[in-house]
Amino acid sequence: MLKYYEEYVPENLSVYEYLVRECSEYMNLDAVRFYGKAFSYERMLKEIDRIAKALIASGIQKDDVVASSLPGCPEGIFLIYAINKIGAIYCAFDCRARKKEIEDTLNIFKPKLCFIPSFQIKEFSNIKEHSIVYINITHSLNFFVKAACFTADFFKGRIFLCMKHRNFVSYDTFLNRAKKCESIQPDKSTENVFGYFYTSGTTYGRKSVILTNENTNSAVWQQRIANPRSVPGDKFMNIMPLFTCYSVVLALHSPLTVGVCVEIIPLLNPKKLKNVLLNIKPNFLATVPAHWETFITENFDNCDLSFMKAVAVGGDVLKSSSKNQINEIFEKCGCPNALVIGYGLSETTSTTTTGMHNTPANSVGRPFINTLIQICDPETLKPLAPYEKGEICIHGPTVCRGYYNDPTMTKSLLKMHDDGRVWLHSGDCGYIDESGAVYFCERYKRMYVRFDGSKISPYDIE
Repeated sequence: MLKYYEEYVPENLSVYEYLVRECSEYMNLDAVRFYGKAFSYERMLKEIDRIAKALIASGIQKDDVVASSLPGCPEGIFLIYAINKIGAIYCAFDCRARKKEIEDTLNIFKPKLCFIPSFQIKEFSNIKEHSIVYINITHSLNFFVKAACFTADFFKGRIFLCMKHRNFVSYDTFLNRAKKCESIQPDKSTENVFGYFYTSGTTYGRKSVILTNENTNSAVWQQRIANPRSVPGDKFMNIMPLFTCYSVVLALHSPLTVGVCVEIIPLLNPKKLKNVLLNIKPNFLATVPAHWETFITENFDNCDLSFMKAVAVGGDVLKSSSKNQINEIFEKCGCPNALVIGYGLSETTSTTTTGMHNTPANSVGRPFINTLIQICDPETLKPLAPYEKGEICIHGPTVCRGYYNDPTMTKSLLKMHDDGRVWLHSGDCGYIDESGAVYFCERYKRMYVRFDGSKISPYDIE
């Protein structure tokens, strides 16, 4: 077992409060960029405040659930913080979801308000009992881009569908409600819950992880301690969708709290990764292995990638051969040691280990500060010695509260051990060496992670 650090920073703050506290020195820096449109930290906080007021004017109160299927866009980011600011709960679901999945999600969580992209209007056309705000994701861009997208919505019949349903309102109509609300003070959920995030998790089947403010802020603080490479004004390219906690925590909240600008590229096609990197020139990037399948086949002669400081790969196992190929490319292009292999689960707020500090080959790194990892016998729960293979179990401030409305699966996930601690059982097989480096061997129940963060069972593929 590794040393546990008792002192850790995320005090009793909401995710919004933590952002405000940490970004006070960066007001004039860019916080978010989206296809050339920049939002400074100062403007971002104003937009968050305006959305928070509109939420209150729409009847949203503390502990209410607000659902969003918005893909990567500035409004989707600001909405997350606005929901948290008033003490409501963010419920994320896939912007590609179809009618049956949408109906199931709404029946389970019963949100007071739903935010959807305009391209998903038809999928929500049979929803009558929920209030829905629709937005074109080009809302913040120039007039000509917005006009083109509005025309597409018009000719595809989406606008007529909204006019037929009184429970649909446009984003602009929603924002106008903010005028009815005076200034507000930040609040926290009674249960201190930040959000619900769907995951296939440690077993098959869709479940929703309950993440608290403490989980989220602790994960971000651990990242800061482990990654001292960033400086205010750097750029983090977020290519992961907002329905994954991997994106929200590691590619959004984490960079924003250290003055790093988030460049949003919604649902990037992996085949375009090389060209996008050369165009955007980000300093940081969070990915899954599927992003690199085409990348390693590209020609990188006379290619300069020296702007990249760290490239995280998580969510699934990266083959050793692929890892070596990527490292060779990075070294050839002027950014050696940029690749960072980590290990984490949605159930641990996406963070458990980091390979930032010279970890051995084939290791997934060492645990973050304040995170304990034990290798246990999955039957007896007894700790195993170094190099003995068993189930990877995790204890620390990023371990989730459990699964929403699923006590049976929560009981199988979180178990009390003889040491008096509650440990998360990952469903992964691995071992630890004498130095504390963690090695992932295989999943007891195998999943495939797509480039967009969604998990698919091999049984479903077959």
